[in-house]
Amino acid sequence: MEQDFREWLIQRGNAGAANSYPRAIHLISEHYSKETHRRINIYAIESQLTISEIAHEYSQSGKYAQYGYEQHGRFRAAIGRYSEFFVQHKNADLKIDDETTIPTTESTAESDLQITNSFAYEKDLQTSLCAQIAELFPDYIIFGNGLLGVEYSIGGKRVDVLLESKDGDKLLAVELKSGIADYKVFGQISMYIGLLSEQFPNKIVSGVIVAGGIDAGLKQACSITDRVTLKTYRMSIELDDA
Repeated sequence: MEQDFREWLIQRGNAGAANSYPRAIHLISEHYSKETHRRINIYAIESQLTISEIAHEYSQSGKYAQYGYEQHGRFRAAIGRYSEFFVQHKNADLKIDDETTIPTTESTAESDLQITNSFAYEKDLQTSLCAQIAELFPDYIIFGNGLLGVEYSIGGKRVDVLLESKDGDKLLAVELKSGIADYKVFGQISMYIGLLSEQFPNKIVSGVIVAGGIDAGLKQACSITDRVTLKTYRMSIELDDA
């Protein structure tokens, strides 16, 4: 896993980080083991939730924030990047049952580029969100074994991320939009809630739309129910050593 992490960093264009961050993960393992009195090797962890929780502990609001910011924030950045890598690495092995179709009628190069960019941004948003589940949705975990809840397939559709409460009583369907979400997304998330409620009749199912912006029509649509909530995300910039 360490070598895969190094190669992933190189592919991202972070040659300096590829030399620094893999070693930092070992140091974080040693520090976390000492603090928790348990022998921990982060590279041996198979649970995304556990990695997300450890990353949160070294974030700005975490228990080990002071250590995380040592060496100009090297440790915080390293575990954050590793959490993102873990999601992408595991997600690469997931089987997708249905296909994404792109309209082909009189498609221009510009519109194709916009569709491709939108898809790429949403995949990045999905990766980032899954890497920070412990911080963003502290009462939930990704549904199923490992990352089964990522691109969860139901009724020939795909839920971007399906979360399950830690007590197992509730499901939360997460719909991601990189740009501004309009009223049409309400129908989409409502469909997911209906499908999930049918498949899991003993669980309380709700949904959340996470988008770059929310338009007035979507706010009005969601005002009729408490089963759909709206969230906007903020982008942050972090600098890696070159």
